[in-house]
Amino acid sequence: MRLAIAALASAMLAAPALAQDYPALALSQARDAERVAAEAAARQRDIAITNELSVLQARVQSEQALSDLAALRARTTLPTVALDPKAPPPKIDLSQLASIPDATLADSNAKVRAAADNRR
Repeated sequence: MRLAIAALASAMLAAPALAQDYPALALSQARDAERVAAEAAARQRDIAITNELSVLQARVQSEQALSDLAALRARTTLPTVALDPKAPPPKIDLSQLASIPDATLADSNAKVRAAADNRR
């Protein structure tokens, strides 16, 4: 009997607690779920933005490479100078050209030949 009274008393005390809806707990769980969903959405946006940026960078690099190739393929046309066939030949001032005395050239040639003949 004591056991039945104790069970009835504890049931009476626990009944209001069990019957209570915990709005604070439900609100907390809802906020946690919203936060997790917002974090997941932000992560997905970051991944999408990173992918778009990678695609744009690859496109710019491809366009730059194609532009460089096109520039290399382009032939430059040199301007043609129309010479007058009746014009006198150009005069070259020989004093402005470099000159090496014949003796110096002969000495240099002899040294090169001697070094070439002296193979080990």
